[in-house]
Amino acid sequence: MKVAGRGGSRLHREGVRYFHAVEEGLTGVSGPGVPADNEAGVIGWGTSWRMQGYLMMAERTGDPRYSERLAELIDQVLDARDDVRGIEDHRGRSRPVWSTAGKFTACSVTVPDSEGRPALDVSICPPHTRNLQVTVEPGTEDRFTLTVTGSARKHAFTVDGLSLDPECADRADRALYEAYRQRSGVTARLLTTAHRQVRAGTYTARPAMVALAAQTGMIAYPLAGLVRLARERPDTVAPSVHTRLDGYLDAAVSAVRAHDEQWGTTSDGRGFYRWLPDEPVSFAGAELPTNEFLAMGRTLVQLAAVTRDEEFTQRAAAIARSLRDDLTVTNGVATWPYWPSFGRVYTGWSATGSPADDGSLYRPSYAAVTVPEDVTHALIDIDFLRIYHDTPALPPVFTADRMRAVAATFTSHVVRRRRLRTRVLHDVGGDGRPGTDREQAHVAGWLPLHQWSPVVARHVRAVQPTLPPPPLMGVDTYCGALLARWA
Repeated sequence: MKVAGRGGSRLHREGVRYFHAVEEGLTGVSGPGVPADNEAGVIGWGTSWRMQGYLMMAERTGDPRYSERLAELIDQVLDARDDVRGIEDHRGRSRPVWSTAGKFTACSVTVPDSEGRPALDVSICPPHTRNLQVTVEPGTEDRFTLTVTGSARKHAFTVDGLSLDPECADRADRALYEAYRQRSGVTARLLTTAHRQVRAGTYTARPAMVALAAQTGMIAYPLAGLVRLARERPDTVAPSVHTRLDGYLDAAVSAVRAHDEQWGTTSDGRGFYRWLPDEPVSFAGAELPTNEFLAMGRTLVQLAAVTRDEEFTQRAAAIARSLRDDLTVTNGVATWPYWPSFGRVYTGWSATGSPADDGSLYRPSYAAVTVPEDVTHALIDIDFLRIYHDTPALPPVFTADRMRAVAATFTSHVVRRRRLRTRVLHDVGGDGRPGTDREQAHVAGWLPLHQWSPVVARHVRAVQPTLPPPPLMGVDTYCGALLARWA
């Protein structure tokens, strides 16, 4: 698909070329088509960026061909939903969402007793959950040793002297609870109420299927955004696409509603999405990282604009307050953390001695993580700021001073000139390590803030590579569209 930009600056024209060069260079699971499922997270963190890119190109150029290509991608994405494929998640539900597995979810395996009956459910949290195996070896006096190994794990995790006797002080689930370490991430549940003997052997752990709210937000965002664009500027959307918009809107609403059980608010009205305590993910029971619930927040903004639904409006505003209240402004420059400061991961937690009281069935304890937001995930944060600010009728949350402070984050904390080269750092804190070559390619994400700082575009141009480093990814399409849209 070759479409020329309509006027604009040199940076805009470069963005158009960049966008199309990436789209034409995508191979494998990244494109040009859409994977048949989201089990590897490619639709959630790859195709979704491409769809956002086409939406911005349609918005910027007014050429309906961009909306036609976007609709082609959307139709393939909708075919990959769980309920269309007949796939069930970890709770046995088949819903209008895109479940994922692999590196994103906990792996588990059920170890049988000597009669083949389920006896012990062993779970292992990511990362390093690829090709995991649980080996059970018999010991003395009905005891056994359990070992977890995997191709991505440097060291095996081993606990011996375990028992399936519910009355034994060394019963397997309790002993593994006591042996839990954050790095190994191994926990277990006893499935028997009688004293049995374990069946020795090696068992392969399988990742759980979970619909992740962040990925749902990423995927539903361009669907709702296309509907909004068609209503506000109908000439930018092809007539053949207009006939599909009701279905796209229904799909976006249904996908977002599937995560209602994960919605939460603080006592002072800040909104977020969280994982449930029994959800088989690494941070069960904790709030999502800020960028991840902002991914849902962007979709809520679009849905609020299209439907005028008060609940969508209030949830979008509550999420906006979460970001606003985590912006620490010093000398006119903002910083903010990767994890929300009011959340469990930011403060960390300790084991209580009882899995039921820990707030997480998969992580009895976790050390506090207070790192600043990184520049790649900040792509979502900046876009949320922009779209919330630019959407009429939403409750005011971000003042002009706050927007200028975030723009100053880029010019004061993110951009550095070293050895005659301008580069970006890894995070927004100002003291982070140098960014990778791939992080340099995400610099266009700050362009929407140019109206609050006249030098943003100049710094972006100084950093922006001619093309991103290989392999080309969906987010690279998005960054090309950012150059074209906001130059």
